[in-house]
Amino acid sequence: MKKSTIWSIIVVAVLALGGAGVYFYSSQQKQSQEQMANSSYSSHMQAGKEAVKAKRYSQAADEFDQAYQAKATAQAKNYQAQAENLADSIKLAKTTVKYASALNLAQKAQEQNGGYSVMTSQAKKLVKQLKAVKDNYDSEIKPLLNKAAKAMEDGDYDSAVSTYSSILDLPYINGAYYAKVRSNVKDLLKEAKSKQEDSSSESSSSSSSDSSSKSSSKESSSSSSSAASSSASSSSNQAEGSGTSNNDKVGGSTVTSRDVQQIRTQLDNLGESTAGWSPQDLINLFNYAYQQGHTTIDSITKDDVEGYLKSGK
Repeated sequence: MKKSTIWSIIVVAVLALGGAGVYFYSSQQKQSQEQMANSSYSSHMQAGKEAVKAKRYSQAADEFDQAYQAKATAQAKNYQAQAENLADSIKLAKTTVKYASALNLAQKAQEQNGGYSVMTSQAKKLVKQLKAVKDNYDSEIKPLLNKAAKAMEDGDYDSAVSTYSSILDLPYINGAYYAKVRSNVKDLLKEAKSKQEDSSSESSSSSSSDSSSKSSSKESSSSSSSAASSSASSSSNQAEGSGTSNNDKVGGSTVTSRDVQQIRTQLDNLGESTAGWSPQDLINLFNYAYQQGHTTIDSITKDDVEGYLKSGK
């Protein structure tokens, strides 16, 4: 056999062995990567399920997302969407009074195609809870808030205090999904009590002045009347700015209680219910509108309201 032929055979053999080696290495590497991906997928899916059992839905959504990154399956994607809807629903119900939106998200979680059975069951219970919360708010709490707000407008602070207090006495009001309502009502009750005290103080001062003027001489009566007038003016100014603090300034000017009521009236004119809004909420809204270039109360728009709510009321 010729030497050239022998070398040709050797070269072909070496190339064949080399090619087989490369193929084997590549196959092994691919198999190893698939095993790692499968392992990561299973680990994150299991962690997500454990988080669901503990009702830590945000954590569960993150775990299911990582599982999807390791191995893009429809199951991981469906589980992630279901967990996110549950997390958003609960957050909305606990931090706002947007119960209709919270209920809608819970229903989406319940109806999720290819969802995790445990989450589906939990979502079903949440839907039932939020329906009851929404019904309580719409049929009982909101009417009481409107009644109290009307009493404040009419200057009937005793009635307003009584009505706000009755909301805080409701048997279910300490539930987790009434947190925002409680916070708002406590602020409104504080304002009503302040107004009530101011009104009582003014009445007492007026009565005292009348009694003193009747038992005094004409000169003494004149002096007493002047003092009463000064006291009434001081008390009026106090009532005008009651409840103000460092957070009660917009554009460098203090927002008075009268301004707060005008803001509430402006929102009513825009078709926005202010039943669940505290005085500080209304001041914060005006500050937001001011930053948008709407520097007067009557220039506040629906876009201002929507933008403020989206920014996190």
